[in-house]
Amino acid sequence: MFSIHSTSSTRELVFSAHKDESFRVELKGFEVSASADVWAYTDANGLNEFFQELGRFERPWQGQHSWASIEGDFSLAATCTTLGNVTFRVTLLGLQGAPEEWRVEAGLVTELGQLEKIAKFAGMFFDEQSI
Repeated sequence: MFSIHSTSSTRELVFSAHKDESFRVELKGFEVSASADVWAYTDANGLNEFFQELGRFERPWQGQHSWASIEGDFSLAATCTTLGNVTFRVTLLGLQGAPEEWRVEAGLVTELGQLEKIAKFAGMFFDEQSI
C-alpha cells in the first residue's frame, strides 16, 4: 500500500490490494470518499512511469502530466505552480453505462519536494507483483 497525502487538507489518495492485473484506489478525507477497483491489465506500468516521471522533476514545470486507466475508470493529472505546489486532479468513475453511473473528481495538493518519495513508494507498490 502507498498513499499521497494532501498538504492543504485531510484528503488522501490510497493505492492498495495490488494483485495480478488490478489494484484498489481510494480517495478520502475533506468531504469526499470514493473507491474503485481498477483493472490495469498491462497499463499499471504506465501509472508507475507517470509517478517516476514526476519524481524526476527538480523544478516546477509547465503544463499537465496525466495518466488514465484503459477502461477510463481512474485517471490522474498533475500540474505544478511556479512556487512548487503540485495539484493532482483525481477522477474515479463507477458503473459506467449503467443507470446509476457515478463520477467523483477532486483535487489533492502536495509539494514538488514530495514527488521523489511518492515515486519511490509507487515503484515499490507496482513492483511487488508483476502486472
